[in-house]
Amino acid sequence: MAQILFKNANLLDPHADSLQGGVSVLVEGESIREVSAKPIQAGNADVIDCKGRTLMPGLIDCHVHVMLSEVNIRYLEAIPLTMMTVRAAALARAMIDRGFTTVRDIGPTGGHSDARRRTDTGSVACKCCNAMRFCLEVVDGVDAVRAAVREQLRQGVDQIKIMVSGGVASPYDPLDSRQFSLDEIRTAVEEADAFGRYTQAHAYTAEAITRAVSQGVRTIEHGNLI
Repeated sequence: MAQILFKNANLLDPHADSLQGGVSVLVEGESIREVSAKPIQAGNADVIDCKGRTLMPGLIDCHVHVMLSEVNIRYLEAIPLTMMTVRAAALARAMIDRGFTTVRDIGPTGGHSDARRRTDTGSVACKCCNAMRFCLEVVDGVDAVRAAVREQLRQGVDQIKIMVSGGVASPYDPLDSRQFSLDEIRTAVEEADAFGRYTQAHAYTAEAITRAVSQGVRTIEHGNLI
């Protein structure tokens, strides 16, 4: 198995209070095999001399939109899924280059937030892409919410996202508008929970956040106006 040896690094350990200088790290395959303040002997390893640069664990971003290559969502709807997928792959690569090794995509992957399902086989796309729709679906009433959530669950989602306040990127609704009734929010949460999934809410205002949390929404996205 291929080995990479990082030497002369300033190591950032989240459990330590300060950088550790002069550290060597041996990586084997996808695993960290050894970390030492002393030189590591690895004759077959590819050596990277960090020259005092900082070596740290991968960053985590809990709110990304891998498929949103355009700010204008209405324009994005007209882009073929194949093009969106190619652009998403480039955006994901750029995230890795910036040091983010784990991201949580909250749309629009058409119900397939975990892109590993597509890449485990060595291909960016998979058969499930044929079932994908665009990220947004407008629903009115409890029954429509229930049907929409169940359809997303059928497609294999990791989580359900609902919009409980207006959107910054949307020209159609005030930021402080209430998008769903309490019954509609509770229905989305119940259906997701019944399938072993959770619900997240796009929410900016304190009122929107309070309404979402009161009905069992697990995570609040944005929350800028608390």
